[in-house]
Amino acid sequence: MARVLDMTVALAFVAMLALSAALVAGFFGSLHPALDSFAHFRVHFSVLMALCALPLLATSFRLQAAAALLFAVASFATTSNALPLSRLWQVQAAYEAKPGDEPVYRLLQMNLRFNNPTPEKVLSLIGRTQPDVITLDEVSEMWKAKLGLLSGAYPHRILCPYPNGVFGVALLSRRPFAIGTEPHCDSRGAMAIATVDFGGTDVDVAAIHLTWPWPHNQSRQIGGLSDEIASLGETSILAGDCKQHHGAPPSGASHRLAS
Repeated sequence: MARVLDMTVALAFVAMLALSAALVAGFFGSLHPALDSFAHFRVHFSVLMALCALPLLATSFRLQAAAALLFAVASFATTSNALPLSRLWQVQAAYEAKPGDEPVYRLLQMNLRFNNPTPEKVLSLIGRTQPDVITLDEVSEMWKAKLGLLSGAYPHRILCPYPNGVFGVALLSRRPFAIGTEPHCDSRGAMAIATVDFGGTDVDVAAIHLTWPWPHNQSRQIGGLSDEIASLGETSILAGDCKQHHGAPPSGASHRLAS
């Protein structure tokens, strides 16, 4: 019995060390995309490491377990969506306009899911929230006809097909596009850009859909989109599915924009 207990403690200690190494690697993503991939699982690694550390507090590894527990909590807190306590700073995506006389506009960002079995729920959400601008990801062939049903309410639009016919993007707007401008897609349909007239204020709005990080080619894709991103004006909104590990708004996030 004692031998089994010792082996269990040893395994928990080794697992705790391995998870701590994975967490540390995620903080050095700037060195290599492979390390950045660890950061995408920071919440998972933090929780698992805490679970391994807790029982070790009652063993001879109590000091190491206490340090690991503190590190797990600190790592977990760096993921801005994980804890309310981590939002000690203003999060732009959650900005609520102060009451006043200025008009307020709303943007809805959604990943549609290319083969969504319940597209009617998406249309219902749009009907309930009535955003002024909608940015969409995974606009597959199936969705083109569905989005056509919104043409009356959202006459200003651009759809950018992706080469595989699945991961396209779209931008729909109640507000007109600025006079003298034309909406456009990047060369591979991963980004749609339009200048929207918000009551006399022109704002560049872009919908973007990035692929997964390493071992996929997100880094190369961002490099290819750098000119398009750099072309956005000083007043601009970039919304989409960015496969981020920090602070990315969830699919279906709604943003309020004060004029």
